[in-house]
Amino acid sequence: MLTFTPDKEAVQALRASWGWLLDKPYKPVLFSVLGDAFVQLESGAIQWLNTGTGEVAQVAESMERFRELLGTEQANEWFLPPLVEKLHAAGKVPAAGECYTYVTLPVFEEGKYEVANLNPVPAKEHFALTGHVHHEIQSLPSGAKVRINVAP
Repeated sequence: MLTFTPDKEAVQALRASWGWLLDKPYKPVLFSVLGDAFVQLESGAIQWLNTGTGEVAQVAESMERFRELLGTEQANEWFLPPLVEKLHAAGKVPAAGECYTYVTLPVFEEGKYEVANLNPVPAKEHFALTGHVHHEIQSLPSGAKVRINVAP
């Protein structure tokens, strides 16, 4: 399964933790099991929130065009099916309401899209953590050294 359905609390965490980047009114339309979100703006355009890199990009001008793209090679970039297959083979299978999150975010040099760097967690935790970290580092220059301290 390449997509998942987050619960209400997870969507609230998405809105709260990513509001600094998703700052226009939107409606969530699809969630990848890798923890990314596709949202529709009031204009009808579809944007992709990549929670690994902390970037938002417009991927389609309409829901109709987005649905068309889901049937193309472009979807492989968004959903990384070979990686998800490897995660499942390694026994890392998300439960209902869960998605994968990163041990080290891909925005960092050490963060890789590989089995050892991903684990299933409740989507609420994924959105809260990734949104917070990206917000904290957004103004740092590329290549800056970062030390993350996790408090209990």
